[in-house]
Order: sequence, then structure tokens, then C-alpha cells
Amino acid sequence: MSDGDKIWDELDSIYDRWGIKEIPFSESASTIGQAKIQEVFTGRTKELREVLHLFRGSERKRLLVYGWIGIGKTAFILEILGILERKTKNTITAYISLPQGIDLATAALIALAREMEDDEWAQQQLNQMGLRPQKALRKRKIKGKGGLPVASVEVEEEVTAIQKPQFPSLSFEDLLQRALEKSDRVVIAIDDLDKQDPAKVRQLLLDAQGILKSGAWFILTGHPFGITRDILIAERGLFDLALKLEEMEMDTTYEMLVKYLNSARPKESQLALDDPEAVAPFTPETARLLCERSGGVPRWLNRLGRYILQKAAELGAKIITPEILQQGLADAEQKVGGQSGLTPQDFIVLEVVLEKGILSDANVTIDDLQKIKVNTFSEILPILDKLIQRDLLRRLPSDRTAEYAATPLLLPPSNEEKED
Repeated sequence: MSDGDKIWDELDSIYDRWGIKEIPFSESASTIGQAKIQEVFTGRTKELREVLHLFRGSERKRLLVYGWIGIGKTAFILEILGILERKTKNTITAYISLPQGIDLATAALIALAREMEDDEWAQQQLNQMGLRPQKALRKRKIKGKGGLPVASVEVEEEVTAIQKPQFPSLSFEDLLQRALEKSDRVVIAIDDLDKQDPAKVRQLLLDAQGILKSGAWFILTGHPFGITRDILIAERGLFDLALKLEEMEMDTTYEMLVKYLNSARPKESQLALDDPEAVAPFTPETARLLCERSGGVPRWLNRLGRYILQKAAELGAKIITPEILQQGLADAEQKVGGQSGLTPQDFIVLEVVLEKGILSDANVTIDDLQKIKVNTFSEILPILDKLIQRDLLRRLPSDRTAEYAATPLLLPPSNEEKED
């Protein structure tokens, strides 16, 4: 038996002792599949009720779900789509994460075409964009040999040439009309607008006014600023509902942790929320410390949970004690802070934020700017956004000015946590 085999068997033994078959935590809801989302989705009952009430009507609506990165926007809209798939008839649901450099009309066209795998014209649209259709599309040429019977006719095939749609909005409207001939409702979710530059997002939305006011339902996700408090909603009326997702309460976060752990257990071994063993290998104490540290943000709960379980497995721990928890948190800080792809300037900005606790246009100093080698605070904003995407920083919910602080992945335990 090789060393690798032995290590695998050791891990099997540890996870068996914990009563789970794998690490259940995932940083992105879009990668875990609809079945698991249904299994682990927690809370948001008020928001679900508000959205699902709209779907009881026949008039199409445009919804914006917004909130800070990692707050659970993707899981929320995928849960909505899953409910529609399970509870309604003749509804086409389509999801796409907005790719860089793609307009909303093209994104909607791709998302809808992927769900219409039996429609040859829809698959042709994918093929023309260089995307893989569900079925191979080829041009056919028939060559007859004079006077020979039909059986001797030769058929030549060639792959259709790749072409980008010249008028994506019109192509989408044509495809939508084909979809509505067979279905009562088409719902298209376009995710991750908050990963684009806010100025670019505003332009994308302005350019997409036509398709957003078409016969399809749209659900978009975005950031709490830049696209939700300006004329796009107030004056142009692009959205019928702008729904903000807030941090989850402590009890809801704890329930989510239990659901994630149960998802990694055999169905016959899943435990009730009030069972102390439901959070194993965490203890109820360390489970609550983890939930507190995550700040009610699902992505942080997932990232911290994954790092802590990995550290506990490395140490061969039977349970996660407060000491093991702290080692896992320290490991998370080291790995997140040392991730690749960061430039020296990125690290300097991160260092300035950690030193000051909160960085904003109001408290940045000339020395800070000189240290970062920029002239104005606005020059730092792209770096701050990059660090937010990496889960290193978070933008604080302030209406007065843009304020940035470190995430719980980097913060050391507070004095209050130590006293508790």
C-alpha cells in the first residue's frame, strides 16, 4: 500500500468517526447543484414570501436581488428557480453567471438557448457563438450521381461556421417568442452583476432596457450600491422589486451549519437541530463560535468551516475544541492572506486597512497614499474591490462614505470573544 493510500484510509477513519463522508462546505452555490441547495438552504422566509407572491400573478416582473458579496444571493435565486421547477407547470427557468465582456442580451440569449435543447434554432444560436449545443448541428450537402438510384446518393456534412449574433437583443426576442409558444412563463436569472465594474453595470442595464421589458421574467443579482440607488430604479423603473439580503441572525446561521453537516451524513444518520450531536465534529460551543465569527454571511461560514475541518483532520482531532477552532481560524487567515494573484500594492493596501481598522476617504492620510503609491483615494478603489472579491475585505454598510474593513477570515478574535 502506498503512502497516498494510507493517508486516504486515515482520512476515511477520521471522517467516519465524525459521522460525515466529506467536507460539506462550498464557497459557491452555483457549483453544488439544485438538490443540495434544496437540502441546505436556510432562512430568508420573509424574502421568499415576497418574491413567491409575485410569481402567483401572471404579469411578468423584473426583480433585483442585491447584497454584499457572499451574502447568499446566488443560493437565493437558485432556490427560487428550484421552487418554480418543482411547483409550477409549463415554466422555463434559466440561470447564467454574467461572463466578463458579455452584454445582458447575449447572456439572456445563451441562458435561454441552453434550456431549449430540443429547439434546433436555439441550438443554432449557441453553435454560432462558439458554444457547445446539446445536439451536434451540421450542414448537409446531397450529391447525386447522374442516373444512379437514391441509395447511391452521397451525403457530406460540415460543421456550421461560428458567428457572433449581430443583434443579440433581437435574437433573444425571437427566441423568447419561440419559448413562449410552448411554455406559459420564462424566467431568466442573471447572476453576479456585482463582480463587474459599477459604471459598466449601469451601462449594461441601460443598454438592456428593451429585453428587461420583454415578455420574460428577469431576476438579477447585484451590489448594494451603484445600481440600486440611482435612476435605474427611481426614474427608469427597470425593476419591479429590489430586494436586499441582509446578514443572517445567529440562530439561522447555526441552523444552516446543521443542514450543511447533515448533507454530508447518510440520510438515516441525519440529526435534528436541537440534538447536540447535530453539529459534530463541532461541539455546540465551537459551532456557535464559528457562527459568530462568520457574521451571518453564508460564504464566510463555508470558507471558515472548510478550513477548520481540514485543520482538525490534519490534527486527527476527535472533536473540534476551542483550541482546535482557533488553530483552524489561524490556518484560514494564513491561507486567505497568502493567496496567489495579489500584487505587492494589493498587500500594502491590505496592510493599511488592517492597521487602521476601517479605511475610508474620510480617514485616509497623505502618508497612507504615499505608502500605496497613489495620489487619490479613488485610485485605491479598484484594489479594494479586488480584495473584496478575494474575501479579504468587506465594504461596510455606510451611507455616508465608502468604508472598508477586514473580513472575519482575517480578523483576530475580539476581546469579547475571549471573555466569552
